[in-house]
Amino acid sequence: AARFRELGFPAGKISTTGNIKLDLTIPLLNAADKTRLRAELGFGTEPILLGSSTWPGEEQALAATLQILRSSGMNCRLLIVPRHAERRADVEAGLRASGFSYDLRSRGVAPAPVDICVADTTGELRKLTQLADVVFVGKSLPPHEQGQTPVEAAALGKPLLFGPGMTNFFAIATALTSCGAAKIVADEKELAAAAQKILSDAPVRETMAAAALAWHRANQGAVGRTLEIVRAELARLV
Repeated sequence: AARFRELGFPAGKISTTGNIKLDLTIPLLNAADKTRLRAELGFGTEPILLGSSTWPGEEQALAATLQILRSSGMNCRLLIVPRHAERRADVEAGLRASGFSYDLRSRGVAPAPVDICVADTTGELRKLTQLADVVFVGKSLPPHEQGQTPVEAAALGKPLLFGPGMTNFFAIATALTSCGAAKIVADEKELAAAAQKILSDAPVRETMAAAALAWHRANQGAVGRTLEIVRAELARLV
């Protein structure tokens, strides 16, 4: 809006209706569906840390985080959803070196329980996010700077972690951090510490989840507001 004003458009002719990306509806899984999906991934009832739309280097950071969590006595699992499924070979190579048991979802149902599942598939992120207890948003740890969208995870009421590189979603990331729904982690060490804090502290987890849901509810409606203005303008021209 400020840029349109700089170009000379009258302020009274400019309306800011919000972000239409927030007007989304996600089909929710029931309890039986979640149990079945967990089993398919090779998981039980343990807490799940999700790496959402990860980029090179972030899978290793998440595996290192899992190692720290396990060393602290926390029995949790790691679910990695790479932004590009075609990176599966590189991701697998890194996990093979980690020493953890793992499975690739593209190979079908996990044949046995695993520590890590790589969801190298397409179109499943919204469904898989519903299993998570904490979500790390990818393309945000150095050297990455752009970030991936945190909107779906927030809409599902998930505590969020992301690195400092969220320039593509700067306003959203800032708002989520300000309202207490998300925490910024500067590096792998801070990622592990933050994940451990959230996963081990139910009140913190619940507070962040509630803040994420409240933020999403408060910022919906941009599509309706936009259509209202468009209809009014069209009616004026008829």
